[in-house]
Amino acid sequence: MKRVILGTAGHIDHGKTQLVRALTGIDTDRLKEEKQRGISIELGFAFLELGNDIRMGIVDVPGHEKFVRQMVAGSGGIDIAALIVALDEGVMPQTVEHLDILNLLDVRMGLVVLTKADLVDEELALLVEEDARDSVKGTFLEKAPFVKVSSKTGEGLDNLREVLTDMATKITEKPVHGLMRLPVDRVFTLKGHGTIVTGTLISGTMSVGDEIEILPSGLRTTVRSLESHNRQEEKAFPGERVAVNLRGLEQAQVHRGEVLTHPGQFKPSYIVDVKLRSLARSPIPLNNRRKVRFHHYTSEVEARIILPDMDVLEPGHEVLAQLRASEPVVPAAGDRFVVRALSPSITLGGGVVMNPRAAKLRARSAKTFLELDRGDDVSIIISLVRSAGIMGIGRNELLGLSGFSVKRLDKTLETLRNSRTIIRFDPTENRMVHKDFFEIVRTRILKRLTAFHAEHPLKEGMSKQEVRSSLPGSEKLIKAVMDFLVSKAEIADEGNLLRLSSHKVQLNENEKDIKDRLAALIVKAGNAPPLFKEVVAAAKVDQKQTRNLMSILEKEGRVVRISEDFYFSKDFVDDIKRKLTDFIKREGGITPSQFAEITKSSRKFNIPLLEYLDRQRFTMRVGDQRVLRGSGSSGEGGKVE
Repeated sequence: MKRVILGTAGHIDHGKTQLVRALTGIDTDRLKEEKQRGISIELGFAFLELGNDIRMGIVDVPGHEKFVRQMVAGSGGIDIAALIVALDEGVMPQTVEHLDILNLLDVRMGLVVLTKADLVDEELALLVEEDARDSVKGTFLEKAPFVKVSSKTGEGLDNLREVLTDMATKITEKPVHGLMRLPVDRVFTLKGHGTIVTGTLISGTMSVGDEIEILPSGLRTTVRSLESHNRQEEKAFPGERVAVNLRGLEQAQVHRGEVLTHPGQFKPSYIVDVKLRSLARSPIPLNNRRKVRFHHYTSEVEARIILPDMDVLEPGHEVLAQLRASEPVVPAAGDRFVVRALSPSITLGGGVVMNPRAAKLRARSAKTFLELDRGDDVSIIISLVRSAGIMGIGRNELLGLSGFSVKRLDKTLETLRNSRTIIRFDPTENRMVHKDFFEIVRTRILKRLTAFHAEHPLKEGMSKQEVRSSLPGSEKLIKAVMDFLVSKAEIADEGNLLRLSSHKVQLNENEKDIKDRLAALIVKAGNAPPLFKEVVAAAKVDQKQTRNLMSILEKEGRVVRISEDFYFSKDFVDDIKRKLTDFIKREGGITPSQFAEITKSSRKFNIPLLEYLDRQRFTMRVGDQRVLRGSGSSGEGGKVE
């Protein structure tokens, strides 16, 4: 089933609603006030089965100048536009404004329907048609079909159906694999069902039972039931008019202009980078920092225009700009929008969203902003990834922001990853970062280690935790940068330490002599080593240098640091471990007093030594005894079940 949306447009009382009723049998004037006044105030909806397995949803928009905002809301997402011109009145002000809006929204296929053919003679009909053709010159309707009809007599309706069928067959079907997005254009309650919202499904699919996130409010619910074109459905597809029965929500909790999505796929935004075009016939220029009404699908919010390098955007010109909204919106790259004056209420311009979640211009370089102007897939994704900053962005989030299909996005990402313009640092969540931010972390790691080695030349390296604490970005990004530096042999990973690959501990003759004296001191002390402060006194250097020299002895395998206060010789510790293994294998366990018989030392030294062996997972405490936890470092330990 191919699904296509037709939108009507035109001046008030030119017969849009009557035409839809004549084509479909559905009266789209649904409000009592509309019936009484004879004009459409809200959006009306109908559908038409065209054959060839094509179902056409029809959006009937109001024509009165007071309700142009509803017209803008209804025009978002349409595939074919039908510009309605009544033959008894001709082209009128709202005809022209609606045509401008359709152009701004980049509608590319349409037709002109000349209505009320039964009220005029042939001569007047030809004059009105000629005027209409002049009015659409330079627009997407310049070469479009013109169809003359009468909703009252039925004249031309069969021809209109044929033209619509031919156009619908040429429409490219919307991809079903995109992220689901349904802008809400109507909210109401139905007795026995609860809250129902309607809208056009812009992209993706929605099924009964799906969990739904409503943005920008963030409310979550599930789909109780779906209806499309008066039929109960289990699943809705892109391009369909859909009524969604939401579970557990009151009518007042959902509002027109909000968007239904699947959780986590989109995020609201206050700042949007756009390509902005001022209407050529606009009587009001678009000044820098002018406040406007920002129309995006069914949402309408106040926003301020920011022009990066000019004071005024003259009518008929186009420029990269920024819109800063007063309320959150939910756009994607490639979405069309319209801006209208706050007062008087006229259309000023519109354009296309380039970056849906931008940073303020002053926070970015001109290069980053102007990169959007290229408009190709690579530039769009680069801009979106860069805008995400050092925290990076996930692939699913990029799908929502870019509006790309899965295939199109993955192809672009592959190109950018191959060139290392963007770098994936978290394969599990498919998160990536722009190379500039990866480079920031890389540079800071190298600078931090360089400074550390200069300050502590006798230390082997800097603890990883200390390195991380001084870096921006997530743990996973930092780890990815560290792994990259190791792979390029720029740094070396020494377990809990990091060092520059070029760093080697170099001792002068005096330091070598002190180190050897310290080693001899510890070996000579045997089972009763000196406290660290006594070691410092013996070294006759400051505490910092003494600790560094002892660390070098540890690295060389000559001493073992048992605690803050004690170092034992490595040979002594290995000997104790062998004796301890033999004893426990023979007796099944060992008490502190039995351990003292092995070491021939006092509790002052034995308790720290036992705790060290526990930390090393050589032994473990069970009651008042120690048992072997597993294989000892000598390979002679026994496993205790």
